[in-house]
Amino acid sequence: MPLRRRCLPALLALAACDLLATGTAPTPPHPEARDAVTALGAAAPATVAPLPVDAPGILAELAPIPDGAVVVVYDVIGPGGMSGTLEVLAAAGGYRRDNWTISLPLPDGPREIRGSAVQTPTSSWRAEGETSGVVEPGRLGALADAIARLDPALRIAVLTQIRSWQAELALARAEDPGERESVAGIDCVRVRAGGGEVCTWEEAGLPLRYDGAAFSIVASHVERGAELGIHAFEIPTDAARSPLVDTPPDLGAALAKVGAGDRAELLRLVVVDSFPSLSAAAPNEG
Repeated sequence: MPLRRRCLPALLALAACDLLATGTAPTPPHPEARDAVTALGAAAPATVAPLPVDAPGILAELAPIPDGAVVVVYDVIGPGGMSGTLEVLAAAGGYRRDNWTISLPLPDGPREIRGSAVQTPTSSWRAEGETSGVVEPGRLGALADAIARLDPALRIAVLTQIRSWQAELALARAEDPGERESVAGIDCVRVRAGGGEVCTWEEAGLPLRYDGAAFSIVASHVERGAELGIHAFEIPTDAARSPLVDTPPDLGAALAKVGAGDRAELLRLVVVDSFPSLSAAAPNEG
């Protein structure tokens, strides 16, 4: 399996599997393999969407989700009788909500841990129990706004490079599918990561199964094309705001590099800076 194919899904899965601890996860590469045909210079199918020109369209390009939105329900199992459920709602454009309930049997009686986390293009929030949580700034929205403000020629170049990169990932998946299995009716690729094994739904950037020393999760239900309510990704109004002020950086020079074909700069902007939980993901088991 090529190095880029092996490492990126593993990091995506590691960050996603850390959601019980962090409540955040990155968004996946573009799922449409048809763009690979365009990247290789062949005639583009008539169904390929035109490049977006506004921030909402660019967000959907940067952070796609199969069928626009998905809901995944997991069973959580851990040592000593630990058990629980996790529900993940994800929508195109960088929107995600996690809700979890974990039961821990203790000598003085069971303890239940409940929590939620929300990620949007501009903010991320996490809270457990009765706390109102803290809102941290997000950067994906600033990146989409910066791309939308570029002059048309550079905007087209940047979005073309992003589609080309996404197409390479799709083509790598097609050429080297890796070790596969089906979980909850969805095909996923098995990768060793973080001292355990992850089976990742690559197109959605979500783990469907994770087996590690600390806990295991397995998807029991997946709903594609889910109809999510308008309040699905709302952050409570009483949540505290982070004292850190995230000043949007000047992305002009970096985007010019992306438009010229600088893949390292593309990965930094689209993956590491926009989804910091990915860059922070590290093995924490065994």
